[in-house]
Parts: sequence; structure tokens; C-alpha cells
Amino acid sequence: MEDWSLHPPWVWLPPSHYREEDNQPARFFLFRKTFSWQPDDHDQDDQDDQPVLLHVSADSRYRLFVNGHRVSFGPCKSPRGQWHYETVDIRPHLRRGRHRNVLSARVLRYSSLVPGSSSIVSRPRPGFLLVPAVPGRPPVGTDTPWRCCEETTRRIVPRSEWNYLLGPPFLCINERVTEDAALAGWHSPPYDDAAWPAAVPQETAAVQMLPVVSPWRLAPRPIPALPETPGRLDGVIQTHGAVSADQWTALIRADQPVVVPARARVTVDLAVAHLLTAFDLGVDTSPVPRPRSKADRSDPRGGRARLYGPRDFYTVAAGQPAHAFEPFWFRCFRYCQLDIVTADAPLTVSGIALRETSYPLPVTTRLLQATPPDLMRIWAISLRTLQNCRHETYEDCPFYEQNQFAADARLQMRFGYQLSPDDRLARKTLAEFDASRTPDGLIGAQSPSGFPSRQIPLFSLFWILMLHDHLRYHADAALVRRYLGTVDGIVQHFEARLDAARGLVGRFEADTWPFVDWVAAWMVPGHIFASCMPPAYHATGAATVNSLLYAYALRHAADLCDFVGRRSTADEYRARVATLQAAVNAQCRGEASAFYQDGPGVAQYSQHTQVFAILTDTVTGDAARRLLRQTLAAPGLARCSYAMQFYVFRAAEHTGLYAEVFAQLLAPWRAMMAQNLTTWAEDDVNARSDCHGWSASPVNEIVTQLFGVTPLEPGFARVRIAPRRELLEAAEGTLHTPRGDLHLRWAQGEALTVEATREMAVEVVLGATTYPTVLAPGETVCFQ
Repeated sequence: MEDWSLHPPWVWLPPSHYREEDNQPARFFLFRKTFSWQPDDHDQDDQDDQPVLLHVSADSRYRLFVNGHRVSFGPCKSPRGQWHYETVDIRPHLRRGRHRNVLSARVLRYSSLVPGSSSIVSRPRPGFLLVPAVPGRPPVGTDTPWRCCEETTRRIVPRSEWNYLLGPPFLCINERVTEDAALAGWHSPPYDDAAWPAAVPQETAAVQMLPVVSPWRLAPRPIPALPETPGRLDGVIQTHGAVSADQWTALIRADQPVVVPARARVTVDLAVAHLLTAFDLGVDTSPVPRPRSKADRSDPRGGRARLYGPRDFYTVAAGQPAHAFEPFWFRCFRYCQLDIVTADAPLTVSGIALRETSYPLPVTTRLLQATPPDLMRIWAISLRTLQNCRHETYEDCPFYEQNQFAADARLQMRFGYQLSPDDRLARKTLAEFDASRTPDGLIGAQSPSGFPSRQIPLFSLFWILMLHDHLRYHADAALVRRYLGTVDGIVQHFEARLDAARGLVGRFEADTWPFVDWVAAWMVPGHIFASCMPPAYHATGAATVNSLLYAYALRHAADLCDFVGRRSTADEYRARVATLQAAVNAQCRGEASAFYQDGPGVAQYSQHTQVFAILTDTVTGDAARRLLRQTLAAPGLARCSYAMQFYVFRAAEHTGLYAEVFAQLLAPWRAMMAQNLTTWAEDDVNARSDCHGWSASPVNEIVTQLFGVTPLEPGFARVRIAPRRELLEAAEGTLHTPRGDLHLRWAQGEALTVEATREMAVEVVLGATTYPTVLAPGETVCFQ
């Protein structure tokens, strides 16, 4: 049988009914197929529950229905050079015999000419594809007749209407909908689509004598479908107009309808218990007096607070028996506002629902007890933050951008390895960044990317750390070999930018963003791409931290090479580290200060430079310990953001000062809890994103430091268990490792008990004593 993926039947509107892409960022299209379904004669009744599988995709996104039931949402975001399709079982929703069945799809097509969503890719031409997994069974593929039309009464709100107080319009997902009576029930069997034009094939086959191929190189979805779990709103914050707070509360809790009188305007601010990502009908943000100024997130300020956020608009059509609106794309929110204006007739609101969605990571690491008890809350907030920033990709933030950046994803992936055996999303992420390689050897700072964006050179170094993390936790030699060429290209890019006179990493290209971190002292008002790096970079063309980050990545690259037997390359990379260490010590250590300078000969200092000097062993021993203590005590140093605090924790671990400074380093997370954040914020400079996965460092600290579970060898071939009982008086938890789960428990004055679900070679470290042992499955061992 010929492989259908070589010549897939992509279809679209006929040219006479399709306006070519103009200045709109995106448009909506509807597709329908009516059919009857009867199992073949040789199919037995007792086999009637066998799956009926379809492959489906679209450019750019689709929502597929069977007889009005949602069955698939996609296609999954994909790297350059690939286009994913979903395989879905429609059997549960089919009706047998003479009953009519309808397959229908709403397709959101982002323009390939006008910037739309920054993380959703479009090919030069639109298309919709549906193919039965068993050819012709049922006969519903897009190589058979389908009907289609443009949904002109639903559109994406253009950038011209965007509120730039919220920042740039990265997502481009908000909608303005005018209910169209002619489309009522369009995805259900009774609807008559006779007036719709027939869909026509998109010409994707090769032209004779020319090597032209389809713009969509199809590949199956590599991750599971995202669940959509029904839920409810939890409370009413404030109301204005003729409907009382009690009435709104009865609606969201007991589905008691609310009637908005004619010629009235009512507003209600609604809340969920914690920030989440869901399909709902709402406007999302926190109740604040003005944008970018946030304190207690749950304080409505006596009813005077205002909600700021992107808006969706829905206008109902008169004479319709029922109205329903849900956005095509999920929203991130903790609060949402309904603003209802009626004309000459009342409007009844009979229900408000949501369907929560995120990547279904099976979390097997569980914190059951911890003293001090606020660690339990810190743990829960960290897990929720990661969940909200994990969908078809890892996301920097689910509210503003939903972009997958290498520095963010590196940390989110690492935290995920400590929680779950599922690394499918992580593998997809490694591939997406590898596919984003540019001719200069770097990977894209973000991938997938819906439109060209600024390069951030240092983020390529974090991709090397990302690959190293996967090695430590999963020890997949084939995966490491696959990506070593990309590692070499990144290394060579930085090597080519060493200043010959000073031996330091010099300036990057002018059209890049040499981003290091969100630091208030590094902001240049009105010039974002000149911000977020030490000012010494502008003055000297060399920021010390850039050289140190390069050395840090080189060390990890050397480990990767060692793992697959490339010893000479590993030696070469370590020799380059020694050269960088010498250059930094010679050029960036001022005699008048205990600190490393942010640039050669510049009396400016940051925590970042000191931390990476410690992590690269550019300073060692007692000198490194003194430097870290001074770094954390000095009030004038530029401070690391929540994300970069991860590396401060690592410097504390590296110098043996972890227990001494742990409470100080955890203080920013306790401060966020005091502001009633339910997820961790991006940083304390912008007061922008209230949910940022890179800030979930407490997961790493609780697993690898407080409970002390780390790999002694790649893939946890041997496991180190070194709990910090001086920081946790009592604790109990189940810790995931790729070799099986470990259950640890201790209380003040009692022994540590360890139980493994599988045989496991471990080294238990308690104080100055190490106990090498092999744990048998189900055996509980006590260590004094």
C-alpha cells in the first residue's frame, strides 16, 4: 500500500471563495463531512467497540468534532522541517446504521505574511487534512467530498486594538465574535451545509521534472493529547450593576441562571482558587490598581480594583434559543471579568464553565511531610507553576507569550526529570531547538517560532546544559551522539568571538540581544535590547559573565563527549576552560575589591559574575567560600532574579555553604507567598508574569538537597542519598528516579529509613559517614 503521508489529501476553500492572506493576523474556517457508518459484514457485533482511527492535521490549528463532540485539538506544535498530525479514535461518538454522522473542524489559519502568534508556525499555504488509518473505513478522508466556508463573523483581535500597557502582543489569540444565526449548530448532524462550497485539493505534489515536495513534512504527534478537565470558577470578587454577588455565586456554584435586564450593563469579577490554564469565557489577569504594579494578588482593595488583560468580545444574535462562547485557544487566568451590555431584551446567563488543560505529566515524586511546614506550600506552588507552563511545549509564561525559550526550558525539563518518568516532552524540546540551528552555529533562542525573533546568544549555552541534564537522568547515548554536532557548532560560535587581546568573549552581533538576566540596575528605559546585561558590556565589549557562562557550558560539553567516547574533544574543551579561567583572573579581578568585575577594568559588580566564577572553579576553596558569603551580604551588587537564583543555590552547594545560606536564598519564594501568589512570578523587576516555570527552583532544592537524591552515575546507575536533616527536622516523601522510586522518612532524633521499589545501588551519606549498599525491592533499611 502506498504511504498516504507521501501524497496526503490536503484541501482548502476553492479560490473563488478564499481571499488571499491580507493584513489580518489570522482567520477562521469551517469544514464538514456528512456520512453513514456501518461496520463491514465480517465485523462481528462483539467487535463493534474496535477503534475507528483517523489521522488529522491542519495549517495552522484545528479543533475536530464528531457529531458535535470535541475529539481532537492540534496539530501539536512542531520544529522546523516537520508538521505533526494527531491520530484519534472517533468510535465512541459514531452512530450506526442509517443515522447521519458529521465530522467537522474549525481551523484557525495564521497568516504566513503577517505576524500572528509567536509560537504557532504557518506554512506558505493553508490546508486541512483528514485520513482514515484504514483506507476508506469509514469513507471520510479529505480525498472524498467535504464542505467548507470561512467564518467571517469570528476574527482574531488585530494588533491595532491591542493595549500595549500589557506589553507586546505575543499571543494574538483573543477573539471578536458576532453570533451568526446561519451557523447555529454547524458541527451537528441536523445542520444543512448545502450552501457551503466544496473543498478542493491543495496542490502539494511534485511538479514534473522539478523537485517540489509538500510544504508539510508529516510526522506523528510525539506527545500525548492534552486533557481538558471540566471545572468551575470558585468565587465572586466584586460586581457592578443590577445582578448581585449572591446571584452570581449561585450561578457558578449551582447553575442557577442569572437574568441581565434589558438596556442594562452589569460587570462581575470572578476568580478561581489558583492561577490555571483552561478553555473558558473570560478575561484574565490579577486585580491591580494599574498595570505592572502588583502587591497582594488576592486583595480587591475594597472593590476599587480594576482588572487589566486581553479581552474577548461576543455579540449574541437575537431570536436564537441558546448562545454559547468558548475561545479557540486556552487562556491563563486567576481572575476573569464578564462585562455584559444588553439592548432591548434581557439576557439569561445559564452557566459558566471551564476545562483545565496542561501536559499530562504523571508526577510520582510526592512530598508527604516536611518541617518547617511552609515547605509543603512551596512545593505545591512549584508544581502548579510547572504545570501551567507545560502544554505542547515548555512555556516561559502561559499568560503573555507561551514561548519556549532555551534558558527557561532547561530548568523546567530538569525539574520534570525529578518528578516523573515521562521525558517525551523533554525529547521533543531538544529536537525543536536542534532543528532551529542557524548558519552561525547557534540554536534559536526560542523554538518553535511563529515569526523571526531576536537571537539571544547565551541561550544556546543553556541548551548544552539541557542536553547534559538529560544525560545525567536518562543516560541515552544515542540521543547525546545525535546532538553533539550542534554542541560543537555552539562552542565554535563562542570560540570565534574570543577577543584575541584579552582572551574573553567579546561582542555579539548588533542584531542580537545579549540578555543575561532581568536586573533593575541593568535596565535602559525605552531600549529593551540594550537592557538585561551588565553595563560593562556596553563600555568594554566584554561582560565577564559571558566568558564564565561559556566556560561553564564547555565543562558540560566535555562531559557529553566523555560519555560517548570522544576523549580528545573533551580534553580540548577542558583546555579551553583553563584558558578562560586564566583570562578572567588576569583581566577581571580588581585589586581594590574582593569581587570579580562585570567587565575588564570596570568597577561594576553583580552576583551573576561571582556565582559563575565559583561554579567554573575560577575561584576555589576558602577563597570561593569567602566570595559567596560576601556576594550574598553585599547590598550594592546587581542581584540574580528568581531564575538565576538556581545557579546561586548551585554555588552554595559547590562551596559547602548550602545549609548556612539556605534560608536566605529561599526568602524570595516566601515573599511571593506573602503576596498571595499561587504560582511563582517571573522576576521582581517587571511585575509582569505571575507564572513562570523557570522560577520553580524549590523543586530541585527539595529533591536534590533537602531529601538529597541525586545520580552518582548517569542514568542513576548508582544513587546518592544525602538528606540535609539539619534543614528538615522531619520529612517523608517518595522520590522518583529512572531506576525506581525511593521512599525516605525521618524525624528528629530518629533514624533515616529508606525503601526502594526496585533493586538499586545507593550510597547513603549521613554527616561524615557513607553507607554503600544495594537496596532490595520493598526492603526498608534504617540508617543512624
